[in-house]
Amino acid sequence: MDEQEFDLRGIVGLLRRQYRLILITLAVLLAAATVAVFVLKPVYTASTLVLVDPSRKDLLDPEAQITSASSDNARVDSEVELVKSDTVLLRVVKEADLLKDPEFGVRPGLRDSLMRFLRLADGAVPSGDAALQGVLDKLREAVSVQRRGLTYLILVQARSLTPDTAARIANTIARVYISAQVGSKVEATLVSRDIIQARIEEAAAAVAASEGSFDTFFSENFEAIAAETGRTDLVALRRQLEDANAARSRDALLADMVDGTRARRDWAALAESLKSDAVTALEQNRQKLLATLAGVAEGSERAIDLRAELGAIEASLDSAAGTELTNLRRDIAELQSRASDIRTRIRSSVLEAELPPQLLASIYSLQQNAEIARTQYQTLLSRLRDLEAQAYLQVADSRIVSEALPPNKPSFPNPRLIFALAGLGGLGLGVALAFLVENFVGGFTSEEQLEQVLKTAVVAAVPHQRDPKKAEGHHGFSVAEYVVDSPLSVFAETIRRARMGIDQALRRAGEPDPPAGGAVIMVTSSAPNEGKTTLALSLARAYALSGHRTLLIDCDLRKPGIHRQLGLEPSSGLLEYLHKAAGAPELPEIATIDDDSGAEVVLGARRSDVATDQLLSGATFARLLAAARGAFEIVIVDTPPVGPVVDGLYLARHADVIAFVVRWATTSQQEAKGALAALREAKREQTEIAVLLNQQEASRATYRNKYQGYYHEG
Repeated sequence: MDEQEFDLRGIVGLLRRQYRLILITLAVLLAAATVAVFVLKPVYTASTLVLVDPSRKDLLDPEAQITSASSDNARVDSEVELVKSDTVLLRVVKEADLLKDPEFGVRPGLRDSLMRFLRLADGAVPSGDAALQGVLDKLREAVSVQRRGLTYLILVQARSLTPDTAARIANTIARVYISAQVGSKVEATLVSRDIIQARIEEAAAAVAASEGSFDTFFSENFEAIAAETGRTDLVALRRQLEDANAARSRDALLADMVDGTRARRDWAALAESLKSDAVTALEQNRQKLLATLAGVAEGSERAIDLRAELGAIEASLDSAAGTELTNLRRDIAELQSRASDIRTRIRSSVLEAELPPQLLASIYSLQQNAEIARTQYQTLLSRLRDLEAQAYLQVADSRIVSEALPPNKPSFPNPRLIFALAGLGGLGLGVALAFLVENFVGGFTSEEQLEQVLKTAVVAAVPHQRDPKKAEGHHGFSVAEYVVDSPLSVFAETIRRARMGIDQALRRAGEPDPPAGGAVIMVTSSAPNEGKTTLALSLARAYALSGHRTLLIDCDLRKPGIHRQLGLEPSSGLLEYLHKAAGAPELPEIATIDDDSGAEVVLGARRSDVATDQLLSGATFARLLAAARGAFEIVIVDTPPVGPVVDGLYLARHADVIAFVVRWATTSQQEAKGALAALREAKREQTEIAVLLNQQEASRATYRNKYQGYYHEG
């Protein structure tokens, strides 16, 4: 199967093997979620619904409402941004008095409180713009504004620790936004009014200039026009126009003079200007009272009465002056109207007469310019009046369709959502941890996992077995005794299964069956305490009991252990043999018979205190193996772990099969991968590696329950 192929069965096996870890992770996260639900402060969310009407509204002309559908979406999206703008939120801070609110108000932060507690700073509360900015930041985080789909509805939501505050803030935001909308429309209208007001002054000047140009043209060309038309009445009309203009100018000058003297309360000059009998009589009476008042003692009752009478006369003078001023202005308006009528009659008479084309064209041009100036002036004046009316008749384009009410339950924390997320997160995290433990961190817990990670076939899973008690006639304290004492036990059967897997590996490597000429089986592991020595002894006994001439060599010169499992304390062993450069004893002289199985064993008598790799890679050890191959069918070599010691890598080149021992749930996956990679580099190409999963906790119970009738523990 391709390594990159999706292995559903492998994933299911991983979940089955690591279900405890997944359940524990799920339980931990659910417990944390439960604590969070009870510890977290409840937060309430209130919602206000605002409707935006994009049509243009004109109260002066209700029938002229226009909707621009093409820009509605952009308009509503723009209104959403305006609702949550700092301008609106700042007004909300002031109107809702959030500066003094216990939740949103200004108070020392955690850092400031800690610094003040440690007496490292004063921890003063922010003020001014800093305080306002802090409250604004809190409000901005507590408010969310969004459009409801593609509708014209805007949802304004406010979050707070209290239901009433949440509802109050949401409604205040909506009201402030609508008020700001109306204010902006009024301001825009007033700005337009001011612009038109400035243009009106220019238009009035243009009208006056055009009328003056017309009158100047007539004045300069009047004799020619009268001569061309033969109209004698034009002379009389011109004289009437001049008289009306002169009278209007005289009355206007008099009105200005009266207005000035009245404002200065110069009653003598006022009477002199008006030439009115009533005003003159009142002024004479005022002068007499002033003369009489001059001869009366100041502060006397007589003086008081005279001053009161003087005030009444001055009030009468002011009233009479006002009446005369009103009459003057009325006369001025009448004279203005009369002059306009006379001017119109003159122009009509001239235009009706037969004039030379050049003169007529000039007259028409002047008349057209004057007409255009008057039309522009009237249009601007009319628009000014409309804007002045519209400025205070503006209505909002948005309205509140649903005010926020204090919520009766918190929106956060949401127990259902939290538990659902915790459950999903716990399952996801549990599966991730299971994958991590299975493939990177933890040990191997099944044959399937071992094969999947190491990409190497597993020949057997040896169950965990307690050390047997020392029995009569036995000298060792090794689990390997089960192979002899309990041949029908689960342990003995798995050793035979391992032997069969090794035999198959030997056949695939080209060795005959049964192996004649001596097959070297190397037993190693990646780290110490993996149980490889026990398995090496067990395999040796299994081969010996099956009738094969078997030799077990303890090549772990750093920490020999077979002699302890056999209960022997030899005076010399493999180390002494390899140290002898010449005259080395023959193989039978250093071999010991295992009384329980008949296998011969080359023991390691003691630990080496020098580097041993040169001993195992030298010619002496090579001759020893050659002799062993010639004398035995099976030669099992127990080597040091290849992780910490290099000896095993030198021995790998002599092996026909390498039995790699992995301890259940203990051997590091990375160490096992590294050791296998090193062995693959050191061994011969045809040499296979057979993996043994040792001390599996579940195997014994599984075998006993499934095949109880076939095993006997002894």
